[in-house]
Amino acid sequence: MPYDFEFRVGIRAPRPVVFEGLLRIEHLARWFCGWARIEPKVGGSFKFGGETCPFAPEGPGWSTTIDAGEPLKTFGFTWPIRGASTRVTYALEDDGLGGTRLVASHRGVPFLDTTCGTVQDAWRMCLGNLKSIAEGRTDSVRPEHVPPDGAELRLTTLIEAPRSRVFAALTEASQVDAWSTGGMPTGRARVEARAGGAYVMGGPSGPDRVLETEADRRLVLRWPRDRGDLSVALTLEEKASGTAIYLVGTGYGPVDTAEIVRHRGRWSDWFVAMRNFIEGGDAGFRNAYEDQVREV
Repeated sequence: MPYDFEFRVGIRAPRPVVFEGLLRIEHLARWFCGWARIEPKVGGSFKFGGETCPFAPEGPGWSTTIDAGEPLKTFGFTWPIRGASTRVTYALEDDGLGGTRLVASHRGVPFLDTTCGTVQDAWRMCLGNLKSIAEGRTDSVRPEHVPPDGAELRLTTLIEAPRSRVFAALTEASQVDAWSTGGMPTGRARVEARAGGAYVMGGPSGPDRVLETEADRRLVLRWPRDRGDLSVALTLEEKASGTAIYLVGTGYGPVDTAEIVRHRGRWSDWFVAMRNFIEGGDAGFRNAYEDQVREV
C-alpha cells in the first residue's frame, strides 16, 4: 500500500535562498544526501546518494531527471525506490514577512519504515536541516542507516546555546510542546521537573515520567512499554560552541532492533526540531505530525 507525505515548513529566509538550498550541491550535501550532481533546469539530470539520504542508497545512488519546475517557485523529480516510481515536489512562496513557506511532498512511497526509522521522521530531519542552513546556521542530526550496536539507543547532538537554556527547553511544558510537535503545539505537553513527576510531550507517543533530574545537567525519563519500560537519559555538557546532549536509551531486548531504529529516528527528529526552536525561535513545521502522511 503506497503512502503520500506532505510537509509544510516555515523558513525565516528569502525564497531565493531557500530555492538555492534545494538545488546547489554544497547545500544538498548538508541536508538531503551525501553527494549530488545536478543540472538545475527542467530536463536536467539529478544524481545523488550517500548514507545520509532519507533512504539507504540502492547501489551507488539514484539517477533521475528534473521533469518540472519554475525558477524560484517549484521543481519536481521522479525518485525510483525499490521498484516504485515515487515523486518528489517542492513549492515555495513568500510568507509576507521576508521568509518562505515551503511545501515538500513525496508521493507513492511503498512503505512507512526505512533503515533509519520512519520515512516521515527521516524527511522531517532533512527538512529541519534545510531550514537551519537556509537561516544561516549549521546542520544537525542526519538520518543514520547503520544498524544499532547492541541493545541500547545512543544519540548525540550539539545545540548552540548555554546549558541552562537547553535544560529549560527540556523541562518547561510550553517549550516541550513547541519542539516535540515540530512547531504545531497541541497543549497536551505536561512537565513536572522532579523525580516521579509527569513528563508528557505534545505528540501521541513518548516518555510519561521523570525518573531522575539534576538542574542544567541531567534528565532521565521513563518510556512505558507493555514488555518492559525504557529509560532515556539525557546528559548535558557545556562545550565551547554550545551544549552537547548525550542520549542513552536502555531497557531494550536483543530482539528490539527495529524498535531501536524507529526510536533513533524519532529522537533525531526531536533533536533537529529542538535545535531550530532554541537557536532560531521556531521548530518550523506548519502542519501537524498526524496530517503529514496518508495511505493512498
